[in-house]
Amino acid sequence: MIQESVKVHDKYQFEIKLGYKVFESEQDTQYNIEIYFFFPGSLDINSHTYTKQDFYKDLRTYIRFKTPSVILRHFMDKDSPFEKLKSCCERLLKEPESPAICKEYIHKIKMFCCILKSALRDHVKFVALSESPDSIKILINEYLSNLQKIRDGFRSLYGLMAMPNMPVQARSYFLFSDEYISHRIEQYSFSLLRILKKNTAEEDIKYTKQIYDLIEEEFKYREKNKFPSIPRETGDNEEVVFRKSVLKRFIGSILFLKTRSEKEGFLLEQILFGVAAGLSMMFATAVAFFSQSKFGSISLPVFIVLIVSYIFKDRIKELLRMYFAKNLQKVFFDHKIILYTAEREKIGLVKEVFYFIKEKNIPKEIMRMRDRDHITEIENGLWGEKIAVYIEQVRLSAKKLKNIFKDYSIDSINDIMRFDISKFLSKMDNPQKAVFLFHRNEFKKIYADRVYHINMIIKYQMKNNMLYKKFRIVLNRDGIKRIEETLSEMEKF
Repeated sequence: MIQESVKVHDKYQFEIKLGYKVFESEQDTQYNIEIYFFFPGSLDINSHTYTKQDFYKDLRTYIRFKTPSVILRHFMDKDSPFEKLKSCCERLLKEPESPAICKEYIHKIKMFCCILKSALRDHVKFVALSESPDSIKILINEYLSNLQKIRDGFRSLYGLMAMPNMPVQARSYFLFSDEYISHRIEQYSFSLLRILKKNTAEEDIKYTKQIYDLIEEEFKYREKNKFPSIPRETGDNEEVVFRKSVLKRFIGSILFLKTRSEKEGFLLEQILFGVAAGLSMMFATAVAFFSQSKFGSISLPVFIVLIVSYIFKDRIKELLRMYFAKNLQKVFFDHKIILYTAEREKIGLVKEVFYFIKEKNIPKEIMRMRDRDHITEIENGLWGEKIAVYIEQVRLSAKKLKNIFKDYSIDSINDIMRFDISKFLSKMDNPQKAVFLFHRNEFKKIYADRVYHINMIIKYQMKNNMLYKKFRIVLNRDGIKRIEETLSEMEKF
């Protein structure tokens, strides 16, 4: 089924992350996603002020493989990511000039880092969700003991990478990965500290000290090895942020898919535009023949008729082009995105379309989920609520996906969409409004936030299952304040 998360990415962007699972029993797996946006009329967002081109400029899509799942306690087991990386390093030491082994080494070390990052994230999430003090104690002990084994095991491989016959590029990749791992250990250890701060038990204070020691070890390790990404209390630390971002892209690149986007129905569109040109030319030629047979070949009436026919020919051509283009939009999607592996093997297809829609054409289930209250009806009574829909159809090849990474089990693809809401802010009021409070026999002036709500309903469909989810994006002129999930329903048919 589809896994999703909707969250604020930054002040002006929110992110929808969809996970599509591929079923091995089927040749192709298909998903349909529909996202309905309900814009308040006061924002003046409609098909004239916010076109398809505007929407796709504000939308950034990343498609990648879902990271294979390995829990921390199994990271050093037989056939684990560490053992696979170690074996590859040993083979590279024996055959440092082999392009195939060098390529495999780059693949293995990036996958090791990606899987470790996901394992750390999932472990910390599990701690946050645990309510039992005993469970938290066990999980933190596992985090500290397993992480130190993984970290020390990985760094022990540098003895192999430092050998004189090792390729310089392989050694550089190892150091980049080492720096990346150090930052991830620091990041998720700080996340654990934030969780423990909510508790004041003596046991938690002991763990806090151990986690602080772990973070300090990583900081000193980066200093000792002269990694540039060390924050300083004085200074803008721009290099730290920049380097972290570069390392993240470098490591994560192993999972990202190559894509090629093309306009759907392009060939038919050009044929129909040619038909429009032909029909307009037919009209002009017919008028020319008629005028010459009626008034002779060279005369003032023929001259006037030819000018008028040329004017109408041009207009007929443009009107037919507009007619064909408008009707093609009802049949075809806006774009067709072909998904490829690094070896340029096609593994799937994504089709997408965006348009504004009238309320009477929206499915009843969506309008029921919208469930407007009286205050919403009053707010949008003058201008009316404007509704847009973004539809995405996904088809994945189960057989091809299974064979891409032979050493790891990958059965899902993540589709990450980031929406920029900057264009929605231009017609908003000031972010704060003055209100008055009666306090101790006098009026007191205070300020309240002026917010707007964009309601979003997402419909997921796969096989015989249909899932609806409703979100409310709360924003003001300063950007996004929060996103609330307000309703969720599952249907089977």
